[in-house]
Amino acid sequence: MLIFFLASASVWLAPQGSSVAAWWPASGVAVALGLRTRRDRLAATLVAIVVVTTAANVWGGRTWGTSVGFGLANGAEVAVVVWFFRSRPAPPPFASLTDLGRLVLATVCGAGAAAVIAGLTVAPVGLVTPAAARAVFASHAAAILVIVPMTMVHLPQQAHAGRLERVLQPLVLAASIGGVYAVEGALPLAFAPMPVLVWGAARFGVRFATVELLLSGIAMSLLTTAGRGPFPTTAARWDYPPEMVGTMLQAVLVSSALVSLPVALLTDELSALLARARASAETLQGVMEAATQTAIITTDVLGRVTSFNAGAENLLGWTAADVVGRATPALWHDEGQLARRSADTGLEPGLRVLVASLEGRPGSERRDWTWRSRGGEELIVSLRVSPLLDAAGQVTGWLGIAEDVTRSRRSEQVLRSALEREREAGQRLVELDRAKTEFVAAVSHELRTPMTSVIGNLELLLDDEAGSVSASQRAALERADRNARRLLGMLEELLLLSRVESGTFELRVGRTDVRDVVEQALHTLDVTRVRSGVHVELHEPDHPVELEADGEQLERAVMNLVSNAVKFTPAGGRVDIDVEDDGTAVTVSVSDTGVGIEAADVDRLFDRFYRAPGAVRGAVPGTGLGLSIVKAVAERHGGTVTVASTPGSGSTFTLRLPRNPSTPEGPAGRVGA
Repeated sequence: MLIFFLASASVWLAPQGSSVAAWWPASGVAVALGLRTRRDRLAATLVAIVVVTTAANVWGGRTWGTSVGFGLANGAEVAVVVWFFRSRPAPPPFASLTDLGRLVLATVCGAGAAAVIAGLTVAPVGLVTPAAARAVFASHAAAILVIVPMTMVHLPQQAHAGRLERVLQPLVLAASIGGVYAVEGALPLAFAPMPVLVWGAARFGVRFATVELLLSGIAMSLLTTAGRGPFPTTAARWDYPPEMVGTMLQAVLVSSALVSLPVALLTDELSALLARARASAETLQGVMEAATQTAIITTDVLGRVTSFNAGAENLLGWTAADVVGRATPALWHDEGQLARRSADTGLEPGLRVLVASLEGRPGSERRDWTWRSRGGEELIVSLRVSPLLDAAGQVTGWLGIAEDVTRSRRSEQVLRSALEREREAGQRLVELDRAKTEFVAAVSHELRTPMTSVIGNLELLLDDEAGSVSASQRAALERADRNARRLLGMLEELLLLSRVESGTFELRVGRTDVRDVVEQALHTLDVTRVRSGVHVELHEPDHPVELEADGEQLERAVMNLVSNAVKFTPAGGRVDIDVEDDGTAVTVSVSDTGVGIEAADVDRLFDRFYRAPGAVRGAVPGTGLGLSIVKAVAERHGGTVTVASTPGSGSTFTLRLPRNPSTPEGPAGRVGA
C-alpha cells in the first residue's frame, strides 16, 4: 500500500511536461521490501511490486503501455539489487564501508536497468530516450541510497555529542534547507545542507544520519516540486527540459548520501573499536590487578616504568606511585648480576642488558633474575620479557611478567646438592665394591694354594701314607678334609664371582652331554644327600642331550641347585631332577618338597650374599653365593634361570640353555675347549 501511495504521489507531482517523476521514493521502499523478503517468497514479492507500480502509474493518468513498462522497470530494479545481496542474510547489514560499497554497486546496476527499460518505454521508435533514462536513473538511485540504508541499520545509535548539540544540529540543517530550497536560491547554494549532514553523521552515527538524510531528501524534493529552490530557476533560465530539474535534485541527494554515509559508518566503526579497546584495556587492567602473586610491569622504550600492578607491589614493596614514570627496572635488579650481564653483552647496565637477546627479533624470552625488594630481601624471579609493538611493528615498550621462584629454585639447589652428594657416595660405593672384589679375589687366590696343600696332606694321612691312624684320628681327619674341601669350594666360588664382576669370566666351550654333567654333579653330592636322608631322583632321556657349553661350569650350576634343594628339604623329603630337550633349548629342572620361598624373597634370591630370612632362622649352612653363580653361568651361556615356589610346598628352579645362544657379551665371553 505504501509503494502504491508513493508511486501515485510521484506521478501526480512530476514536473509539468516531464515524462518521468522528479523523485521516485517508491523504488527505495520496493528495494527495502525486497531485501527484507525471504528468498522463497521473493518471486511473489517481485510480481506484487510490478503490479502495484503499474497500477499507481495508471492511477496517475499514464497510459497502460507506459504504466506496464514503468512497473517492469521497478521490478527489474529490485531483482538486480537483491541479487547483489544474495549471499547475505535478510535483511543484509549496513555497518561498514564494504556494505556501503556493495549497496552503491547494486544501486548503480539496479537503477541502470530501470533507466534502460523506462527509456525504451517512453521512446517513440523503440530507442532509449537519453533525458528520460537519465532522469529515471537519478531519481531511482537517489531513492535507494536515501531510503534503503535506514532499513538496513542494525546497530544502536552512537551519539558523541551533548544535549545542546543534539538540538542545535537539526535546527541548523532545517535552516540551511529552508534558506536554499524554500526561496529562489542560486545554484551554487544547492549543496549548502551537505556540510550540516556530514556534521550529523560524524557526531550521531549511522542511524541518525540515515534518518536525517531521508527527511532532508523529502523536504528538498517537495520544495523543488513546488517550484522553489535553485533548480527550477536554473532550468527556466537556461531552457533545460523538465526532466533536468529532477536530475539536478537527485544529484544533490546522491552526493549527500555518498558523503555523509561513509562518515557515519567510519564514525560508528571507530566508536566500536574504541569501545572494544576500552573494554580490553579495562579487562587487562583487571587481570593485572587480580594477579596479586605475579608481577606485571611495562616500560617505554627508554626503560621508564609505565605500569606496575598489585603483584609487583606485593613482591617488591614499592607502590605504583613510587615507580611509574619515575624509575627503571634497574631499581630492583641486582647490581652485580646486571654488571655480569653487561660484561657478557658489551652493553651499558640498564634496560638494554635485559632485552639484548630480543632486539631485532620477534618473540619473548624467559630467564631467571635476582631482584632486591624495597626492604633488601633477595628474590629469584622467573621473568618473561616481551616487546610491545605498534601497528607498524615498531617497539614502543617492553612487558615483563615475573613470578617469585625463590623457594622452588632454592629447593632445586638443595636437591641438586643432595643428588651430587648421593652421586659421589654412589661413586665411592662403586669404588669400595671394586676394591672389595679385588681384595676377595686376591685373598681367595692366596688362600687357594695353601688350602690345596692342606687337602693334599689330609689325603696322604687318610691313605696311611704317613703311617697308620686310629679310628678316632681318621674321623677327625675326615671332618677336617670335608671342611677344607668346603672352604676350597667357597674360595672357588668367590674367584668365579670376581671374574664375572670384572668381565674376565670366560667359558671353555665344547660338545657337552648335559646328562653326563648332571650325573657327575649328583655323584659329587651323593654323600650329602645320603646324610640328609633326602631321596633324589633323576629323570633324563635315553639319548644324548648335547650342546655347545662349558661342562665344568654347568656342573657347578647344577651342583648348587641340587645342593640348595637338599639343604632346604627335611629328612624324608624328595628332590627331582628333570633333563628335557625340546629341540631349541635344553632345560634342567630341580624340584623339591622343602619349605618353599616367600614371595617377598624371590626377587632377591640371585643377589650375591643374599640369604632368605628362613635360611637364617633355620641356621641352614651357606654363603649366599650359589644362586648368583647359577645365574652368572646361565646368562653367560645365553640362558636363564627361573624359580617357582609355594611356601610350605617346595620350589622348582629351571635352568634353560638355548642351543643357539645370543648373549650380550658376544663371542668374547666364550672360548674353545
